[in-house]
Amino acid sequence: MREVRGIRKSLMVVKVICGIICVIFVGNFFLCYFMSRNRYEDSMEYVDKEEYGLKDFIPMGLWMSGWQWQQKFFPIQMKSFMAQHRNQVYQKILELKGPRNAAFFHYIHNGYRLAAAMITSAGASIVGLIMAFQGDPANGLILSIVAVVAFFAVPFLVDNSLKSQIEKRRLEIRMEFPEFVNKLTLLVNAGMTISRAWEKIINENKKNHILYSEMQYALMEIKAGKPERIAYEEFARRCRVKEVTKFVSVIVMNLRRGGGEVIPVLREQGNECWEMRKNAARQLGEEAGTKILIPLMIMFLGIVLVVATPAVLGMTSGM
Repeated sequence: MREVRGIRKSLMVVKVICGIICVIFVGNFFLCYFMSRNRYEDSMEYVDKEEYGLKDFIPMGLWMSGWQWQQKFFPIQMKSFMAQHRNQVYQKILELKGPRNAAFFHYIHNGYRLAAAMITSAGASIVGLIMAFQGDPANGLILSIVAVVAFFAVPFLVDNSLKSQIEKRRLEIRMEFPEFVNKLTLLVNAGMTISRAWEKIINENKKNHILYSEMQYALMEIKAGKPERIAYEEFARRCRVKEVTKFVSVIVMNLRRGGGEVIPVLREQGNECWEMRKNAARQLGEEAGTKILIPLMIMFLGIVLVVATPAVLGMTSGM
């Protein structure tokens, strides 16, 4: 009897723990939802739902990000770590969105990461509570603990996803850049200045590409009165691609010297860029082949099962 009572008491404790965790996270979810309604429509107007799948829930995160009181309880080391992490995230968004939009999208990103954390923790806590009351308290408690961990871990996972976006962006620039260098070399060889050739390439461009968007921004800065050298250097810093940095250094050196030896240097760099593009394309092909290998293995196992199952059944029935 004592063992039975002990088991019942343990089950009750597990249910109470799961219930408390569920009430905290689900209550926080609905509190943020109702408090954020009709507050951030102006900001949400500029957010693309394809890019931010949880767009409808971002206002919840924005409202929650305004909480400051909980930071008073953080130790100094934690505050320092959080400040450093926020700066790293801002630098990534600065590269992805540019200096004009970095502050806004950093604000949206903060709301998005907190909204993802709230949805994940609330969902996991609800499932954990249901499992605890339906005769599986061990897994219910595990899911409730997962909900607590997810609330703190999911924002960092969302921040980490920015790294893959940056790598994709840099690869797109690296793949398009050799074609741009070739066009620029031909136009400069035909007698155009670098700035005129730069503008002509942009005006004739039909592609919606990040490289030409950054070039357009640099051209607008030059027309607004910024020195060409500074505009080109900032263009290279925004792209953060080795080939672009080397290209800009050649242009800046040519502007300083006022010489005509830029054409052979651009030709040489164009050849190097094409080689790098081939290597990048080869790497993408290898990665694609690796991804295809997994479905092929699954199909092969399926075929083996289809062929072998009748034989195995025949042997077992014969025995």
